[in-house]
Amino acid sequence: MISFSQLAEPIKGGLVVWLFLICLLFFFNTVIHYFTDRKAFRMLISVTETALALVLVQLFLYQVNEGKGIVTDIPVLAVLLLDIVLTMAAVFDIARRLRMKERELTPMSVKECMDELPVGICFYWDGGLTKLTNLKMDSIAQRLTDSSLSDAESFRKTVFSSEEAPVLNFEDGTTYSFVHRKDDLDGKVIHELLAFDVTEEYRLTQELREKQRRARIINTRLKALNSTIQYIIMDKETLRIKMHIHDSLGKTLLMTRRYLAEPEKTDLNEVLSLWGRNIAMLKNEEREDWQEPHFVSFHHAEAMGIEIKLRGELPEDDSLSYAVDSAITAHVTNVLRHAVGNVAYISCEKTADGYVMRFTNNGRKPESPVEEKGGLVNLRRLIESIGGSMEIISFPAFEMIIHLPEHVEEEW
Repeated sequence: MISFSQLAEPIKGGLVVWLFLICLLFFFNTVIHYFTDRKAFRMLISVTETALALVLVQLFLYQVNEGKGIVTDIPVLAVLLLDIVLTMAAVFDIARRLRMKERELTPMSVKECMDELPVGICFYWDGGLTKLTNLKMDSIAQRLTDSSLSDAESFRKTVFSSEEAPVLNFEDGTTYSFVHRKDDLDGKVIHELLAFDVTEEYRLTQELREKQRRARIINTRLKALNSTIQYIIMDKETLRIKMHIHDSLGKTLLMTRRYLAEPEKTDLNEVLSLWGRNIAMLKNEEREDWQEPHFVSFHHAEAMGIEIKLRGELPEDDSLSYAVDSAITAHVTNVLRHAVGNVAYISCEKTADGYVMRFTNNGRKPESPVEEKGGLVNLRRLIESIGGSMEIISFPAFEMIIHLPEHVEEEW
């Protein structure tokens, strides 16, 4: 059987190099043990394997260089078997170590696990020095401050500048809610900063708020409709009263005519009593609330949730009532729909040739010039048809100015 010394020099060199690579594998395994578990028994085995491989390399190198030594007569088959066994042992040890690393809980595995979480996490000491930060929190800090999370306390102050539990929206549509807590670790205060992705919850909340806003508008319109129905009922009641007065006067006139034609067949006292009741009814000038000028307009605004703050006295001339009511109604509608306010300011000033009315509100200011359409167009036509004028001011805030004559001659 051929011995190791009988092999050609290149083959000897190849076997020695192979053995040297095995030595490096054992050394690598030792390093892995040192930086992962640091268990003394496993490290001792790895160091022993490395030393054994190194000794074998030295012995074979001595034989190659000097041509003698204790490995001179070792059969080639034994050398090959030795190299194969050592190779398998080194590879098996490294593979086992890597598999164990995947199953063992180490500081690095904790960090890797935190990096996979959808929640931003940062632990830091007083002063802002970070102890543990995951990739999500680093990404959030980069997007907010254009820098990595090096000073956690400064970052917390930036996030919590105005709210105890802030919710921040980013340009890409994502939304994060932040929470800050304090805890104790080894007798020292440690801060915990968390960032939760609440994009979907925020979207649903916004949709709910929009639906609530629409529901409020619908409720306001229903209230206004209900008040309109009440006005219709009042108008019907007024018509019924007028018809009653008309019938009563007609009956009185008929009895009076009959008395004048045939006095002996008509009771004079009954005729006088009818005239007395009718005259008393016509002399009653006391108005109810709903008969007051502009009552309907003010009650309509109240039903829509708009408060009217009036400065001055509105025109009491009946010929101007329709124009004034139309202006109030148009203004209240615009405050609710466009300005999204809840207070309508109206001022009225008596001038030498009529009245000047100014309409403003507490809602948002126009972003562009107000375009007259719908109610404003109809209102302008009405005002100009009675000899008045209307002006719309958009900046710096909305204001509608109406000039009315002192009296309008009605055509019959």
